[in-house]
Amino acid sequence: MKTNRGLVWGGVLIIFGMIWLLRNLNLVNINWDEVLPYWPVLLIIAGALLLAGGRERGSAVGGLVALLITLAVFGGIVNRTHRAFDNRNNNWNFGWDDYDNDNHNDDEDLGYHNGDNGHDGEKSDEEKDADYEREHRSSGSSRPINGSYKYEMEDFIQKANFNLEGGAGSFKLEGNTAKLFEASTKSTIVGFLSNTSVNRLDKSATVNLKMEEGNVKIKNGEISNQAKIQLNDKPVWSIDLGIGAGKGDFDFSDYKVEKLKVSTGVADMDIKMGDKLASSQIDIEAGVASVTIDIPRSVGCELRIDGALNAKNIDGLDKVGSGLYRSQGYESAEKKIIIDFEGGLTSININRY
Repeated sequence: MKTNRGLVWGGVLIIFGMIWLLRNLNLVNINWDEVLPYWPVLLIIAGALLLAGGRERGSAVGGLVALLITLAVFGGIVNRTHRAFDNRNNNWNFGWDDYDNDNHNDDEDLGYHNGDNGHDGEKSDEEKDADYEREHRSSGSSRPINGSYKYEMEDFIQKANFNLEGGAGSFKLEGNTAKLFEASTKSTIVGFLSNTSVNRLDKSATVNLKMEEGNVKIKNGEISNQAKIQLNDKPVWSIDLGIGAGKGDFDFSDYKVEKLKVSTGVADMDIKMGDKLASSQIDIEAGVASVTIDIPRSVGCELRIDGALNAKNIDGLDKVGSGLYRSQGYESAEKKIIIDFEGGLTSININRY
């Protein structure tokens, strides 16, 4: 593992050092606009090496694969960041539908197009997003879109599901409500959608909160999309959080969380768990992210990590196997929390409180 790590970071330093030196000597002039879009080639090469049988830990091939993945992740982030930056207004514009607004004038960005749109009168998804943006600009351009969502608690509800789909934004969940679910949102350009369904036979309910499709904007370094959420503490919850980028602060310490699934790309996630149930399962898939999980000392904790490029800060857990960590007395603990973590270039922190 140490050999792989040294090869990865040593290779990164050598590659970037050589590029910078040749650039300073005017011996090479790379047009990054043309090079960066081809970063997936590095993943293809890494996959080919793995298929060739070079997965042994500590081998040179394994280290080379890790190096290629690191460079691919870096290239993808730089490529996406460069495309998202609006040089005219010093703003960031992340279009999650991957619509490239380059080389379009302002009228085209707002959905005004001359001539045939190529769809026999039917607008494309990109044009619909532009129309949506134009309508909000004309009706109150810079005013945020505020939303309030809630659903009354039914006595028969014993189990509930909460599904959050957020592109980019700031999301916070804490505190209890007498209702089943409450949320207040604030956003620009795009808003949120919510629906709730109940099943009396299963004594269950499902709550969905989803960000509308469209462009997500970051102005002056601040993400404009925000959601503050509260849940009822009586049902046993299964929670699915999907956040593309931004900040997530989720305090589940007062809730009975049986299952928690977190999928995130480039985000800073803070998660606090409680000890309301005998067993809780947490599944996390993270890209380039920082994930912090607070676990009560009153419960046993097991952490399984899959991913070679993770920085770890694990409080109170001992390594018992390859990628496997447990708290002392885990086997005899009356309450347990099991965490399965799969990440790319991530930082995971486990705190005990």
